[in-house]
Amino acid sequence: MIPLSEYAKEISIPKRILRYLHREGIITDPLSKEDQLCLQFLERIWGKKEIVRAQLSRLSLKARHSFLRTADLPTKWERYASSRYFNLAPGQKLEMSTLIEEIQTTFCFLLTRQQIKRLYKIRNRVQVAKYRERKRADEQPDSSLT
Repeated sequence: MIPLSEYAKEISIPKRILRYLHREGIITDPLSKEDQLCLQFLERIWGKKEIVRAQLSRLSLKARHSFLRTADLPTKWERYASSRYFNLAPGQKLEMSTLIEEIQTTFCFLLTRQQIKRLYKIRNRVQVAKYRERKRADEQPDSSLT
């Protein structure tokens, strides 16, 4: 029986995923022999494109785009912030102070200065992505005109 925190140092699967599996009751802490076997199998297929492709294919195209846009955001509040900015209608504004208040109320914690800086980066990233999307749409020749 190996403690989960110790096993996390030896395996390529991220520690937060191991904690998630434990929270969901899929594995125990300390790890049983069966859990270790399952994690060894999971590690062998972890990140394989064919496996990821099959999992993503079950999502709608819109859900896939949303997932890929926020895949590198590890926390729910970061994904929430990204979605709030991404889903704004053209010309609509969302004040940072309003978003900070929403996050603190919804997720029940006070944002630190570093987390607020992270919000500014997320907002900037979404603005750049939306700009590029608009630019791409403008560059596309309208097929209905031909």
